[in-house]
Amino acid sequence: MTPIHKIHPYPNNPRTHPPAQIAMLAEIMKRRGVDQPIVVDENFVILKGHGRRLAALQAGFEEYPVVMHRGLSDADKSAMRIEDNQVALLAGWDTELVRGEIQMLKADGYDLNLLGFGEAQLVQFETVPGPPAGGFQEFGENIATEHECPKCRYRWSGSSAPAEPKEKAKPKLKKK
Repeated sequence: MTPIHKIHPYPNNPRTHPPAQIAMLAEIMKRRGVDQPIVVDENFVILKGHGRRLAALQAGFEEYPVVMHRGLSDADKSAMRIEDNQVALLAGWDTELVRGEIQMLKADGYDLNLLGFGEAQLVQFETVPGPPAGGFQEFGENIATEHECPKCRYRWSGSSAPAEPKEKAKPKLKKK
């Protein structure tokens, strides 16, 4: 545990932390405590955890757990700062599994806003996919679709019906 005032942000940290994110993280920390340390170099300059530091300050923490890396080059320190944030963005969600988890949390009365999803994402995860109410409207398979090239004006049909046989054109005889 380190006094929070000894932990210094890196002045050129390229990652931004909007106030809403910090407020959400501070609330989560107050509810559940700290489960991720701030990573610092030997001078207590942050390598990973700028947002955690801001949230800890907002939550009123006086101390925070740190992990210290010693002897890193400046390049290694910069790479760690970027990797920490970017690698997490490469992950995705298993829609069905997250839908089930969110439904369970909602049923338990959990404040879904603390999950960090936007309203549209929550609606997407809460909505169970399926056919529209009343089922799908039936369509014939032989719907003719006419197309025309806007440049050369060539016309063709996109019909899925087999083409009807055309009469073979009789060869024209040349007059002598």
